[in-house]
Amino acid sequence: MIKPDRILAWAIPTSMLLFACSFSSAATETANTPAVAATNTPDPSGTVLFKDDFSDDSGGWDVITDEFGTTAYADGVYLISVAEPMSYLMADPDDPESYADVAIEVDFPASDDTPHDMGVICRYQDDDNFYYLVLASDGYYAIGKFVDGEDQLVDTEEMPADEDGVIHQGAAENSMRAECVGSILTLYANGTKLIEVADTDFIEGSVGLIAGSYDDAPVDVFFDNFVVSIP
Repeated sequence: MIKPDRILAWAIPTSMLLFACSFSSAATETANTPAVAATNTPDPSGTVLFKDDFSDDSGGWDVITDEFGTTAYADGVYLISVAEPMSYLMADPDDPESYADVAIEVDFPASDDTPHDMGVICRYQDDDNFYYLVLASDGYYAIGKFVDGEDQLVDTEEMPADEDGVIHQGAAENSMRAECVGSILTLYANGTKLIEVADTDFIEGSVGLIAGSYDDAPVDVFFDNFVVSIP
């Protein structure tokens, strides 16, 4: 059964959207860091365009703390901490490049057990126009988009459930591969393909990370081994 909050979690006003690169204040405090980092390092299939294992805290990713939450480096990984329920935060590297066809791979070290979404962004135009590909810590997934500030899932009305147990649930490690190639968007979890959809709204744009909360907040989501490559 698909939970109703699988739709509502993303149906928030554009005014609540925080895109971390639009701020410049420094983080004053980071949340608890994970005890164990993910070990499934991405293995890009093509030429690497950009990569970061977050071991260098001067790597240029957003470092911010405000009422919406925190984005920061945290002991060799990257943290997005979402402070409010039914909300989400995004982050991108400094001076983001615009890409057309890319594969994005990232590891999710063990985060807290509060239900949350974790994923990546491709073909980001601005705060109102981009694709997002996410896994949920309680076994759901989605490919969605914002178009002129309106949020919608692509080719479905609800987030599908992972019936095969591909997504490691709870406070567990996961890895993701997201492909944005031509009109085809494809999402993998832990090496297994979950969904493929077609959409033509955006043909290129920058990339980033995204984390979302549901009924409970704050929620801490960790990222490691971020790689962008030509598929």
